[in-house]
Amino acid sequence: MRSALLIISITLSYTLLRGWPEPWHPIIRVCLAVSALVVAFALWGQAKKTTTNLAKPARKPRLLDYLTVGIAILLVECFFLVFLSLAPPQTVSLALSLDEALHPEIYQNDPQPTPNQTTPNAPPGSDGPLITSNWLFSGPGPRTLNKNKKVTPSNKPELYLFPASKGDAKRLTSTALFLRSFTLATYQAGAWLPQPAIPRTLKANGQALTIPRQKKGPSVTYDISHPVNPYGRTLAVTIPDFTSIQLPSLRQTSPATFRLPASAAQNNNYRYTATSVLVPFDQLPPIIAPGVSPSPTYLELPADPTLRQKIQTLAATFGPPSRASLSKLRSHLRTHYQYSLNLNMPEEADPLDSFLFNTRTGYCTHFATATVMLTRAMGIPSRIAFGWSGGRYFEGPNLFVFRAREAHAWTEIYLADHGWVILETTPAGREEGTPSRANSGEAPPIPDLLGDSSEPTSHTDLAPLRSIATWLGLASAIALLITLLLRRTTTPPHQHTSTTNLLPDPPHYLSAFRRACHTHGHPIPPGRTLRAHLALIDAPPFATDLLNYHYSVQYADASPSKPTEKKLLKHLKNWEKSAYSKKIPRPNPHRIKKKT
Repeated sequence: MRSALLIISITLSYTLLRGWPEPWHPIIRVCLAVSALVVAFALWGQAKKTTTNLAKPARKPRLLDYLTVGIAILLVECFFLVFLSLAPPQTVSLALSLDEALHPEIYQNDPQPTPNQTTPNAPPGSDGPLITSNWLFSGPGPRTLNKNKKVTPSNKPELYLFPASKGDAKRLTSTALFLRSFTLATYQAGAWLPQPAIPRTLKANGQALTIPRQKKGPSVTYDISHPVNPYGRTLAVTIPDFTSIQLPSLRQTSPATFRLPASAAQNNNYRYTATSVLVPFDQLPPIIAPGVSPSPTYLELPADPTLRQKIQTLAATFGPPSRASLSKLRSHLRTHYQYSLNLNMPEEADPLDSFLFNTRTGYCTHFATATVMLTRAMGIPSRIAFGWSGGRYFEGPNLFVFRAREAHAWTEIYLADHGWVILETTPAGREEGTPSRANSGEAPPIPDLLGDSSEPTSHTDLAPLRSIATWLGLASAIALLITLLLRRTTTPPHQHTSTTNLLPDPPHYLSAFRRACHTHGHPIPPGRTLRAHLALIDAPPFATDLLNYHYSVQYADASPSKPTEKKLLKHLKNWEKSAYSKKIPRPNPHRIKKKT
């Protein structure tokens, strides 16, 4: 029963720490998980019968004792609750200040975020898309390809797109919709790395910042709204590629990666207008030519010569660069490879090698990585992009909602006269990023962003939680003080407890020997050892066995033997009975013999 309770508690704690139930605050889930484990281990550690010679307490625990321990645990949890709600923003601010002091050239002309800037819509990010897409907010750092971890996407809304007109909405709903956050170019040891570049600040001419593009096609104008990232710099999210964006400045840290100015955020949210040109891959002319690579990095293949040769051999089967050969590559990946969020790749193998030539199972990052390497082997510059894809369109408010499960990775190829073009090879039936249209009358998940001027609230707002934890901790401290005073008044001031009760109980055979010796008229005085006492009395025949067993168990670290102790107890009982047969019975004064 205790083991079953322990297993249930561990399962419950694991579920809480993995993020269920989602509306609960992470700190609350952590506190509940810790409490469940403490109770489970406390109950599991109890045994029906004590088998060790431990010192006994002076008295049995009372209700006030349990109450004191419970309030003390509650007080400690309140302390950690307040600490965890206060420490992260201060730590992030300190890290940003240190980074700015070490690299001042990166932060030049870049407004700093306020230290207490938090967002109610974005919990802490993690390195790797294993639970949610919040890793996109953390910036273009290394992205390791997953090998054998099961991905569990979240259904939480993260980003909102407002088309400027119904015509723009029609153009966006008639094609695959991608929102790009950043790009990476270098693949090393199973991970993508950003391309090194000197950061530069782009300033707007007037109200909008414009960037000339090579693309020619229909343009769309839209608003993007998303929360401020409290754990680092917030990146701009746009439809690739934007030609203008209404912001005072942008900080370009690497190709197609732009950092938003902190001064443009309002109420812990960004909302900015951008214009992009749509050039889908299927609308390209049949004859295409690779463009001159902006950098040699966009043509690099894996360093492993065996893997590089296998990629080049597979790429040669699709033919020279053309729209037909790229369509053949896309059809090959979608037909012969399976999309799955539950992977089982060998830990020692390269994940790209495992995906292309072994398991043939992966999700968007694996499909995009394979496409980048195959197109590079065909002589076409390419890179991997990260962002969101799909979205859910609400016709009434003219709004696209992108959730965490729609985080996506895709391939972008560089073509002459077209620039960077999206080449999507992930199967259309993937679980994240599938475009959808809301039902008639279906309300958007967060109406606060649709015109309500009040600041949106959510379970991740730490201010109410911090206030509750503070008052709860204060109440717990007062209750603990009152409980200690009650314990002091209920304990007699001059109560003395015999130290005999604090010592461990002697072995059963030794107690039986003391009693038998007292019956024979040879009581054992304090301080005399068993060997010394046996040498002074008429020892019984089993004395040698008793002496050897006692010293082997007490001083030689031998394990106790129940059969041996049972046998010794039987001898001691018989020896004690023999003492009664030798004694002269004493007269009973209460018994009167009747005369006849």
